[in-house]
Amino acid sequence: MRIIRNEEKAGPRILALGTFDGVHRGHQELISQGKLLSAELGAPLRVCVCDRHPLEVLCPGRAPQMIQTPEEQQNRLEELGTDELRIMPFTSSMADMEPEIFLQKLYSECELRGIVVGWNYTFGRLGSGSPETLRKAGACHGFQVCVVPPVRTKSGEIISSTAIREKLLSGDPEGAAEMLGTTYLLSGK
Repeated sequence: MRIIRNEEKAGPRILALGTFDGVHRGHQELISQGKLLSAELGAPLRVCVCDRHPLEVLCPGRAPQMIQTPEEQQNRLEELGTDELRIMPFTSSMADMEPEIFLQKLYSECELRGIVVGWNYTFGRLGSGSPETLRKAGACHGFQVCVVPPVRTKSGEIISSTAIREKLLSGDPEGAAEMLGTTYLLSGK
């Protein structure tokens, strides 16, 4: 997997957008759908993440602990078959971008063939961009948009990074593992 930290122009790409904290089963479904679209359209899959959780910039006191280290996230994304990982610096100016400006930034970095996002993905100033914003842009600019519905546990609970954090904090590593699709691991000294 190729890791891209700076803007550079690329050819046709399928983009998967999200935080990908924990690379849980919902994220895994998003990658799976991205790979299908990649094969269908003959373009590499590029996962785009921010270099930090957005709340670290927007509201530092409310920023959550990350489930994985950046290295663990990168390794997991590579295991899932991601072709490229674009790590974008999240700054206050990025947070203040209107959704259309953020999309122009994406267009400037590649020949966009498709975007894959989760059902609750938001972007742009005050989170005003949504999957519907992407669908409208796709219709205008000629790229496909795949919105992945919620992935649920056997008991029907929606899988999310927030839910995984809650399970870990409440002493339920088995519940977290069900959502992650693997055992939760700690790394460090």
